[in-house]
This record gives sequence, C-alpha cells and structure tokens, in this order.
Amino acid sequence: MSGIETFSAPSSAEAISSAWLAAFVSDLSSPSFTLKHSFTDDSYWRDLLAFTPDFRTLHALPKIQQFFSAPVAAARPSRFRLLPGVRNRRIGPTTTFIQGIIQFHTVIAQCTGVFTLTQSEDSSWKAWSFVTMMDQLSGVVDRFGAHTPLCRPPEWNTTMEYTAVVVGAGQCGLSVAARLENLGISTLVLERSGAIGNSWRSRYESLETNTPRAFNHLPFVTFPEGREKYVPCGDVADYLENYQRTLGLHVLTLACISAASYNASSSTWTLSISVSGRASITVTARHLIGATGVGTMGGALPFMPSIPGKNSFLGSIIHSSKYRSSCVSTQKVVVVGAGCSAHDIAQDAANLGCQTVLVQRSPTAVVSRQTMDRFLTGYIGQDALPTEIADRFYVALPLSTVQNSQYDPMETHAHIDQDLREDLSRHGYLLPGPKDNFLHRLSIRRGGYYIDRGCAKLITSGKITVKSGHEISHFSPSGLVFDDGSRVAADLVIFATGYSKTTIKQVAESLFGPQVADTVHNLGGWDSDCELAGIWRPTGHNGLWFAEGDLFSARFYSRFLALQIMAREMELLSPDQRTYIPC
Repeated sequence: MSGIETFSAPSSAEAISSAWLAAFVSDLSSPSFTLKHSFTDDSYWRDLLAFTPDFRTLHALPKIQQFFSAPVAAARPSRFRLLPGVRNRRIGPTTTFIQGIIQFHTVIAQCTGVFTLTQSEDSSWKAWSFVTMMDQLSGVVDRFGAHTPLCRPPEWNTTMEYTAVVVGAGQCGLSVAARLENLGISTLVLERSGAIGNSWRSRYESLETNTPRAFNHLPFVTFPEGREKYVPCGDVADYLENYQRTLGLHVLTLACISAASYNASSSTWTLSISVSGRASITVTARHLIGATGVGTMGGALPFMPSIPGKNSFLGSIIHSSKYRSSCVSTQKVVVVGAGCSAHDIAQDAANLGCQTVLVQRSPTAVVSRQTMDRFLTGYIGQDALPTEIADRFYVALPLSTVQNSQYDPMETHAHIDQDLREDLSRHGYLLPGPKDNFLHRLSIRRGGYYIDRGCAKLITSGKITVKSGHEISHFSPSGLVFDDGSRVAADLVIFATGYSKTTIKQVAESLFGPQVADTVHNLGGWDSDCELAGIWRPTGHNGLWFAEGDLFSARFYSRFLALQIMAREMELLSPDQRTYIPC
C-alpha cells in the first residue's frame, strides 16, 4: 500500500533515476549476476509474473540475487526505458525516497517495474524496493476498444463449452471475466442470486465505500460521476449491473454448481449447473475460478458467538448481515463488535434516535477519511494520475515492508488524527499500540480497523456509549451481563462479529465438493513471502483459481489472474509450471 507523503521531484531526481537504471541494467548483464551496485543490502524485490509465473517477494540482497539469477537469465530483459513522472516521497521528517516506473520487455512479455530508491551511506542511490509486473504477453492484442461489447449475446443450451467458468458475479468475478474476454478467452460467470449486485444491495442502507470513487473503478469501465465522493452501496450494485451490460459478459443468474469433476489427462472440468426455472446445464471448461467474496461481504457464513441465556432475552438478536434501518424501531440498541460494519450500524441507529451502545471487545485502529485520502493521493486531487499509473505507485512497497521495515508510513500522518484518538480514548474506546497500527491491520491482519465516517463524533459527543474492556458473560431478560457484573439494557442486540468458514479449502468444498477440496491446500493466509496463498495465483490444483478482495483488488489483480490463464493456454510454462518457456 502507498501512504508516503509525495512532493514534486527536483530535476536531479530524473538524473538520479536514470543513473540508477543504467547501474541496474549493468548489474543484470554481469556474468556473475550481482545487484550490489543497484540494490541495498536490505532491499525487497516483488515479482508479479514478469520473471516467474507466480507472485514472489524476496527480502535481502543475497536471497534476491540467488532467486532471480536464473529467471532473469531466461527472460533476457531488454529495451529498458524510464517513464516520465519520477517523484520524491517522504516518510517522517528526514527519510526521503525517489520513486519511478520503468518499462522493459522479456522474451515473452511487456513489463513494468516500480522502483523506490534510497540514499546509501556512500551517497549513492540504490533500490530499497523494486516491484516488477507483467503488463501484456507478446503477440496478444487487447480486444477492448476494438470489440465493445467484448462478447456476443449468449446462446443458452443444455451443453456448453467455455475456456473459463467464474463462480460469483461480484466485483472480482466480473473483473476476471472482463480481463479474460479482453484476451479472447471465452468465459461464463455463474451467480447464485437473482441479480448482479445483490451482495451490495442486501446490506444495510447506509453502507458506502470507504475509499473515494476514483479509487474504485473496475477494468475498462469507470464509475459514473456522482455527487458523493464515497459511493453508496446501491450505486455500486447499479454499476456492477451496468458493467456486465456494457461489456456483454455472459452471466447466468440463479445458478450454482451441483457437481464438479476434473479430468487430469485432458485438463478439463465438467460442471453440472443447476439453474432456477431452467433445465440443468452441463459446461466443460479448462479453468474454474471461485470469486464468491472469500474474506469480504457475502463470502462466508455469519458468525454469532455462543453466549449463555439467549433464550431468556426478551428482545431481538440479529447478525449485522441482516441489519436494515427498519430494524431499529426500538429504543435500546447494543452493537457487539468494533469493525467498520459495527460502527456504521451504531451510527445509523444513533442517528435514528436510538439509545446506542457499542460493545468493543478488543482495541480498534481508527483513522479519519482525511488520513485515508493521504494514502490515495495518486487517485484524487490536483495530482491525480491515470489509474494504471496510480495503481503501480500504490503497490510500490511490498506488504512485507509493512511487517519488517524500520520505516512507518503512519508516522507521517499521525498528527492528523491525534485529537480524534485522544477524544476516543477519553470516552473508554480501546486503541492499539503504535506498532499495531491501521496500516498493519489493513494490509496484514485484514481486520480490526475503522475508517471514520462520523461514528467517532457520536461517541465523543455521548450519543453512542462505548462498553469496553470486559467480555459478555450472559444474556439476561433485559439485556447483556458482563464478566464484571455490569449490565447493559437492550431491546435489540446486533452481532457485528464477522463471518466463519472463510478458508479457501472450506469454500472449495461448499462450491465444488469434497473431492476437489481435498486437493486444495488450506489457502488464504500469508505465505513465507507475505503473499496471499492461492489468491489470484496457483492453488495447488491445475485449472482451479480463487479471486477475492475489494474493488481495487478486483481491478488490479484480475489482470494477473487472466495473464496466468493466458500463459497456460499459450503453453508458455514448463511441465512443473515453475518457469516460463520462451516463445
């Protein structure tokens, strides 16, 4: 993630970057493959398919040199070019980086690299971070623009053949389908609900994106202009529906897979698809992509903790996934949880005149939208860049730098929210320590944070009461009893406690059956490179993929999933699929 203050680069930054690029190319050409003239000892190199057919992040110069020596020699990178737009970036009062983008070619693809240079003790500038990514396979022409819509109208038959089948027509499923069709790969999308966008429409009415409209476009089709900086959930749903119509993507609604089998000798899936109101359909495909929102909305079963005495409670108990504004005609509402949904619901209830209590069971990292905007300077304001360029700068620092680095981007913005945090703390709100900050929770932990859209002010003004530091002991007829004996009265208790069954192995079993799930590793967590295991990348089962994440992830990472599938269709991988075979 980005999050480093940006300021205009002096003219010398271009010269420094050009000199670094010359040193880097010279290092790559060295017979012994040394990067000591262009990389720091503590550097990071993340590769997204440019040199390896997977996502890899290596840390420390000896490991980088050992790992990339053979892939770089095989790829034979050439035609290096520094792109305009080099910029200086600052963390804290003294640490300055220079960032820019280079373009180059390998024997199979056109690629880009985002470099982050730091000044060494000897005053030379070297790469502290380098992120390389494949942009386009050689000889493959994008169809978008010349062919819009991308697909001809579908002909629904009881037996059909596609190259790829995507399960789930949310932001990830539609983005993957669009990327694949753009490469000429026929794709069918299955959606279990009756309409595209229902995963957004089915949530509480006040839900909106936590990031600005300009950050949330999907591939090829931008969000329409609107008055709101942050997009309401209904508008997101409408956008997804229009996205499918504009691109002509083949989507079958009210459809789910009733049986799935894989023939290893022919590398083919055979899928039996149940469709409400129609005869069942048999589809064959070489690639199957699960995009049901694992780890995001709609991708798991609502979790409600087991608390004694529920049957004695005279009020109502619901999960946050079932919350609507119409639920709170009652006067005493308790929201259990302290993530984004919990705060949104508590804010909604308080604004509707309810006596509202937020039960915070553990510390929550809170940032204002003003701070969040500082992480997204490439997308908004006077310095906004084209989305494709902004995306590359946004991922310029691998996630492992958030875990390991002495540099903390949050320190640069800490002053913005200092008063907010102090006010919340005075009202009993639990905040984590400085090392367990918002950026760490957003990027690594992927939970336990809140981007404030007004709930903090309701807490500090007393309109929402925070109950923290104690666990719920049991229900009473009139509300909740805590482990210190204190009580909170309630007519309605809403558990904003997340979802269960979020591992890929469990989702694979629910979607495709136990036989397929048995071949899938329990993916979805972080691997040793600090990359998400099996998400947007190989899963361990040939022809089986998973996609998940927010609107940014859908836009950015769908490109790489489509390129991985295209590389396999072009037979560009070795038999063990660990290296590329030159065209």
